[in-house]
Amino acid sequence: MVEKNDLELSFEKHKDELSCSNVMKIPYEMRCNFIKTTKNCDKFLGVTNYLKFVECSKKDTSRIDEILSCCGLAVLFFYLVLFVAIVADRFYSPALKATAKKMHMSEHLAGVTLLAVGNSTSDFLGQMQSTHIDQVFTYMMANAILVTLISGGLVCYLWPTQLPKYETVRTLLFFMLGAVSVEYMYTTDSSISVIECSLIIFLYIVYLIIEIIEGYIEKVADRGIVILESRMQYSHAPRSPRSTSIRRSSTSFSSKEKERNTINTQATRMVDYRVANPKNELLLEGFVETIQPIEEEYWRNSGYAVRVALLILAPLVFFCKLLMPIVNLESRRHGWSKLLNCIQIVITPLFVTGVVSMRFSLVMCFQLLITVPVALAVFKNSRTDLPPPYHFGFVILSYVGSILLLYICTNEMNEILNVVGLVFGLSAEFIASTISCWGSSMCTIVINCVLAQHGYGAMAIAASYAGPYFSFIMAMGFVPAYRHVLGTYSGSANGFYLVAYVFLIISLSSSLIWSLLFNFYGRRSVGIYNFIIYMLYIIYCALCEMELIHSYALDSEIKIV
Repeated sequence: MVEKNDLELSFEKHKDELSCSNVMKIPYEMRCNFIKTTKNCDKFLGVTNYLKFVECSKKDTSRIDEILSCCGLAVLFFYLVLFVAIVADRFYSPALKATAKKMHMSEHLAGVTLLAVGNSTSDFLGQMQSTHIDQVFTYMMANAILVTLISGGLVCYLWPTQLPKYETVRTLLFFMLGAVSVEYMYTTDSSISVIECSLIIFLYIVYLIIEIIEGYIEKVADRGIVILESRMQYSHAPRSPRSTSIRRSSTSFSSKEKERNTINTQATRMVDYRVANPKNELLLEGFVETIQPIEEEYWRNSGYAVRVALLILAPLVFFCKLLMPIVNLESRRHGWSKLLNCIQIVITPLFVTGVVSMRFSLVMCFQLLITVPVALAVFKNSRTDLPPPYHFGFVILSYVGSILLLYICTNEMNEILNVVGLVFGLSAEFIASTISCWGSSMCTIVINCVLAQHGYGAMAIAASYAGPYFSFIMAMGFVPAYRHVLGTYSGSANGFYLVAYVFLIISLSSSLIWSLLFNFYGRRSVGIYNFIIYMLYIIYCALCEMELIHSYALDSEIKIV
């Protein structure tokens, strides 16, 4: 039996108190055992422990092996980004658009409610287990900087769009008010009390109520304007200046949205319907056509490089199509596939429950007692060539399944970047301020870009501000209160939270300035300007990490008696 040296014995003695970041300070031959025995290293556990993959792949790990393992993780990260793009483009985006259309929401209202909450819930829930409030504060502000500057910048640069004036100003001002309020509460007492947490959450509730009421008033005004214009058209009377000004100021529908509204959704729903058709005509053929991961026409018209990419992504596309129903009001039969959708009534709730509980439970058996009869009833009373009247209910399955898959991908990408940052010897504060945000925000960036590509630029930009605002306020409201209840509140300041706070205020105030200067039109130059601001933030954090410049944090005073 090999005797353990003093260093190994010391590690085993203090394994519950040690930080996993110390793994890079010990010899290579001891790192694998350190990871297996140190409790703090379990925080890098996603689907698998990526830190163990880097340090325990070989018996004698070297620096070259670590770099090669990080390259493999980079390939996996890129694969996950492609998977996120597929889920966002084919499932999440159609479900979101169908919900917004069914609820008669404007682009901005859908962006600050449905899209913002869906994109940012995973970030908020991911911080509930954190005991260090300073790291939560730093991470949420750094995440807000990334989404507002990079996501909003990409949308403006690639798909310039007109923004709603009053709604944009309101979102920016509420965000700035929330950031300033939280920073004031945190720095004055070095902690956030339960009462202050309630005030923070109440601030977002007020914002949400104002947005919903304003959206309802805007919808009523648009309806009245349409009636007024139709009457003027018949009477050939000149249009009043007031109605003209209201029409110009109303931004519920952009020109692209008007173009989309010309699609007759009733026609796409009944395009294959024939009264003489049997109820189960082409049942298996329709199932095979819907479930196939590669479209035949797209394959035929693609080059060799695209075909290789399609083959690589085919298993993921097949898995998504099997798991999540498609509800797209602009496609044939609104995406209805009778046999596949009936199967999804059973398997999608099982998948959601299995992922949440991470084991087989009795809840799954009770689910089968409910979902199997429902699936049989839907199969008996529906047709293959016409979606049933309750087809919109499948949006819930698609929406929940999409969010769950995006949450899993977000968690995995976040863990990959944390491990890579740890391998290269970066501090935990620097990782939380820069690298970790990319893993958690990549899903949001991809989703917003996909929606902007489909013509929903105003919705994407609205979510670029309202999403971080939601996650920031909810995290800084619920996490401290949750820790106060458990008695595990910890709030020591680090050197990066003030840097993130200053740059967040810069990004929000600059967004307000260019909106006023450019008449709320997100042009390409705005995107370039946002990228430059974020590069300055990264450079400043890197210089602080290398201790070449001083951060905004105050130095701790040591009194010598």
